[in-house]
Amino acid sequence: MPFFRRGPAKPSAATLELTVGLRDNRVVVGAAEPGIAQLEELRAYVASVTGNAGPNAEGRDPVAVLSAKMDLAELVEDATAVVTLAFEELAERGVVPAGEAPEKPELPAVPQQSSTYDYIQATYARAQARLHWLDAADAVLVRHGVAVLPPLPPEKDRALGAPRRR
Repeated sequence: MPFFRRGPAKPSAATLELTVGLRDNRVVVGAAEPGIAQLEELRAYVASVTGNAGPNAEGRDPVAVLSAKMDLAELVEDATAVVTLAFEELAERGVVPAGEAPEKPELPAVPQQSSTYDYIQATYARAQARLHWLDAADAVLVRHGVAVLPPLPPEKDRALGAPRRR
């Protein structure tokens, strides 16, 4: 048994913080918990909103599930845009080599002349492809110690409290 024991590793301080996207999502290099913070929530979104509701007697999704699938598609598209912008910033700053960002997924086609139901299912399939891309992006970000976090609430955002120039 060694005489000297090391304590648990202390989280390193962030070496770089920046914001990306329309809502000012945060990108933190040297984060204590790297990765895409909202990824788990996105994976479980439809089930958590609908209470795991399944297809009806005709084998079709109920309206609540269709609505949740469309909401998920929008949330995943936003997250994909934020992570794409984060990779651009990180590559520009030399944190993550540009070649390490995963290639964009090939998205299933959305039928042009179809029912609303088929359109929603196709949009949901595209969201699933983007979620797989986010999984690959998460692995790269974790390897480099980078976190993509939601924006700060307004009361904690120092920039919003700063006096504005006129």
